[in-house]
Amino acid sequence: MLLDDDKQKYPILISLHKSGSTWINSFIHKRYRGIGATLPPRNQYTEFFCKNRGENEKHKFVQRTNKERIALLEQLRTFGLELNLKAHVSQIIPIWPWFKEFYKDYDILVCKRRNIFSHWINLLFFFCIYEATNNVSEIYTEERTTGIIPTKIRTEYDEDILKSTIQQYKVQFKFNEKCFRDFVLHIRFLNDVIIKELDNPQVIWTEDLDHAWLENRFHVTVKKTVEPFKTFDFATYFKPEDMTIIKEKFEERFFNEFQFFGYEYK
Repeated sequence: MLLDDDKQKYPILISLHKSGSTWINSFIHKRYRGIGATLPPRNQYTEFFCKNRGENEKHKFVQRTNKERIALLEQLRTFGLELNLKAHVSQIIPIWPWFKEFYKDYDILVCKRRNIFSHWINLLFFFCIYEATNNVSEIYTEERTTGIIPTKIRTEYDEDILKSTIQQYKVQFKFNEKCFRDFVLHIRFLNDVIIKELDNPQVIWTEDLDHAWLENRFHVTVKKTVEPFKTFDFATYFKPEDMTIIKEKFEERFFNEFQFFGYEYK
């Protein structure tokens, strides 16, 4: 078993989706290359408990249950190895009792987006796209795999690809009750359960971070990482009448709940 001092060498990132976790984890992933074990730097793997939206179902990793994935983490630890992963709130709720005990005394960071309305619009924007594509984000052929819903800049073509997907699938951007219920549930679980039940995790706000801070925090040098989109204003894709509904629903929760968690209506 690892000593408590050893456990503090291993950062574990917890966040909601669309909180900058891919960007932050690119620094943590590099740190683990020197101290632990890593998987290929794709969400299919780094979001270790992700159900992958039904994509690439023939892949052996995708077919593994949470129980089997937990067994792998536990087995690696018997070899003195810790695995880099991103822990998204929606994915760890079902295994929370195990998770908080397994990572007790580790260097846990909880990342939140202070500008919570922007966070919600970002999530809803991509929810609408996934709904239109029937949860398909990649097209597989014998020659290659093509992503049709890039969520950040990895190549110079990603913004154009996403715009093309929106046009091709005639995406309708509207309020979705289930998506909002899930968002509220995950915000509550993050603040009322995860932060309170963990032993003094470091809570960070995405808006306060930059490249230099992340390099210093994780003791790595990273030359290139992912970037947010530069030409997208997600809110403009919603019609005024739909945005009115979105804001009414959001404001009821913000003024009665979210603001008390430290979030801002931006």
